[in-house]
Amino acid sequence: MKVANMKQVNPISPVRHCWIYSDILLPFWLVMGLLLTSHSLQAASPVSGKLTGLVAQGLMPAFDPTITQYTVPAPSNCLVSITATVADPTNPNLKLSISNTSTTSGKVVNAWVCNGKTPTDIVIYDVWTVVGHYTITPVTTPVQRTIVGSYSIDKLTAAQFLANASFGPTPDSIAAVQSQGLTSWLAAQAKLPASAIADGLNTNQVISQVFLNMYQGADQLRQRMIFALSQTLVVSANKDVYGDELIPWVRLLSIYAFGNYRDLLRAAALSPSMAKYLDLANSQKVSGNIAPNENFPRELMQLFTIGTVLLNQDGSLKLDAYGQPIPTYNQKTVVEYARALTGWTYPTVPGTATGVLNQENFVGLMEPRSQYHDTGTKTLVNGQVIPAGQSVNQDLESVLDSLFQHPNVPPFLATRLIHSLVTSNPTSTYIKRVADVFVDNGKGVRGDLWAVLTAVLTDSEAIAVPSFQQGHLKDPIRHVISLGRALNAQITDPNQFMYLFDSLGQKVLTPPSVFSFYSPLGALPNNPNLYGSEFQLYSPGMVIQRANLIYSLLSTFNYDSTPFNAVANDSAALVEKVNQTLLQGQMSDSLRQTLTTLTKATPDTANRVLGVLYLAAISSEYAVELN
Repeated sequence: MKVANMKQVNPISPVRHCWIYSDILLPFWLVMGLLLTSHSLQAASPVSGKLTGLVAQGLMPAFDPTITQYTVPAPSNCLVSITATVADPTNPNLKLSISNTSTTSGKVVNAWVCNGKTPTDIVIYDVWTVVGHYTITPVTTPVQRTIVGSYSIDKLTAAQFLANASFGPTPDSIAAVQSQGLTSWLAAQAKLPASAIADGLNTNQVISQVFLNMYQGADQLRQRMIFALSQTLVVSANKDVYGDELIPWVRLLSIYAFGNYRDLLRAAALSPSMAKYLDLANSQKVSGNIAPNENFPRELMQLFTIGTVLLNQDGSLKLDAYGQPIPTYNQKTVVEYARALTGWTYPTVPGTATGVLNQENFVGLMEPRSQYHDTGTKTLVNGQVIPAGQSVNQDLESVLDSLFQHPNVPPFLATRLIHSLVTSNPTSTYIKRVADVFVDNGKGVRGDLWAVLTAVLTDSEAIAVPSFQQGHLKDPIRHVISLGRALNAQITDPNQFMYLFDSLGQKVLTPPSVFSFYSPLGALPNNPNLYGSEFQLYSPGMVIQRANLIYSLLSTFNYDSTPFNAVANDSAALVEKVNQTLLQGQMSDSLRQTLTTLTKATPDTANRVLGVLYLAAISSEYAVELN
């Protein structure tokens, strides 16, 4: 296991009946204590909060008083013996706590690490002021599969890879990965033409076409990447309400899905669709009651690039001397970026006058208007200064460069993509490996999304033997699409049932906020130490509604039930057929027994088939993807 990373952007992961213990945010009591004692922090110099010794079996890395996060192998008996030695053991004001239990320097403490209490905090106080904070997290080392070159890939590895790289494995796609190998399959996907989206579609037609592209597009990898990127760079039909406003945005994500992130950021900034959604269009310099709009610059920083706090390359938080996260920017920074991004307007409609602030038009790129641009100096992140007198375009490039080159971007985006594609609680080493590829794709290029995507999908953790301690919950869209693909169901008009996704909180292209369908910082229910974003769409009421939707679709999907009907009179054979079709043979004995018993109690063949498919499809073993 690994040390708690306290990641700002590393989202969530349940795993069937077990949970992974990966990252931890500062405990509420600790945050409150720091807030309540902020005055005393300023009033007196604290004693040394460093440890001079930290002993635990298998501690990694070797103890260093300047390192605050460690790992130990997961123990079999749920107990980790820890001995912490403080720098000032005779100071009467200095207190030591291990796992929220007061102790003394040099004393052995057995820390309990099961039942959601995995991360062990070692905190040193000067009276009530926190002056030192170390963390140890037990981690289970993933069991790796042996893959010879690009081939010798078993069915389960191929299916697991496709669960991440597509909208769900099918018999044909599994066979393709097995015959081609991971890297060759990826290369073949990169060469496929992008699934089209026609002009002139209304909003419902655009939503239906995007769903169909995700469901049946041959370019599954591109579609999966579009979906992942759309959850970071958000545009929603809740505000861009017409089809002609959404179509250019979908095409933009498709074009840049395998491109460079710097290019994608620039395209997003100049997109009329994004400009409407986040109000960049017609944002003007200060004049009378007019002030620059702050929506786009704030989200450009918070959600698209650097996040709100400084990160290490492995996604862990950088902390100040008092164990507090360090902000990446403040409100003054937002104001400065908003000033730098003034002077953009919608594209000019052919045949109309230029040189003014245009009305909404979504054909083409945003256009500069120098008379509405603030040409003064601006101070950006890390103290970078835009000199006075730059043009609208020059200021945009300065803004994008300041953020794209920021050291937060590699771990920030790496964590987002790993979460969207593979697992909710990746290890810090996984994040760092992907972040390193963002920095340099091996050819000296920063921000190569193709290289980053390849690193995410082919990492040793992504293709490790599935574990009950890794994975993530499927959101409604992927749950339904993966089921339909597994059954090879024929869907021609998704609009017939798309409205049902409203009640599940995930109608295609219609996220409710800039945070997409769920916050990337959402915690796992009953376990705040783990991320579990998708569970924000899995409340008890939504569980029932999702189950009802799946039952309705299974009753109406046009799929070939012949293979199931052929074995319907043999309960064990029917359950095994469903096991192989939906779970690639990984069904647990307990689920198998439950389905077999219920199947035997159902006399009607059609209902027997429907029943076992339905129960398997809504089971935790199908709803949660393991990695």
